[in-house]
Amino acid sequence: MYKTKAFTLLESLLVLALTSFFLLTFTGSVKKIFTSIEEKLFFLSFEHFYQDTQKLSAARQKEMTLTISDHRISNNISSLAIPTSIHPSRSYNLDFSPSGGNSSLEKLQFLTEDKSVTYQLYIGSGRYKKTEN
Repeated sequence: MYKTKAFTLLESLLVLALTSFFLLTFTGSVKKIFTSIEEKLFFLSFEHFYQDTQKLSAARQKEMTLTISDHRISNNISSLAIPTSIHPSRSYNLDFSPSGGNSSLEKLQFLTEDKSVTYQLYIGSGRYKKTEN
């Protein structure tokens, strides 16, 4: 007679419990990292979208409006989705003149779980200053 060596039921359950614990522990931190990267990519995309709308207005010699709502940013030609972890403090409408400059000293504020990102726009030039709190 041969004896078969194997894990007992108790040992198998213990290994399964430890593996589940480690997986659940790392899942939370991985999700937070993905959210952080998604937020950084959104803000970079927004800055390019803002500048592209400004350049498009100047190239077409036509007034354009950049609309920021709860879930989307649009310039009536293309749009940019806002991730669920980011919320604008309110809705905004930014008008760009045919010369490419914006027509307001508006402060755009986006709120995330960890911080507040504010863009202070400069009138006429289309430039901005970004601050994070």
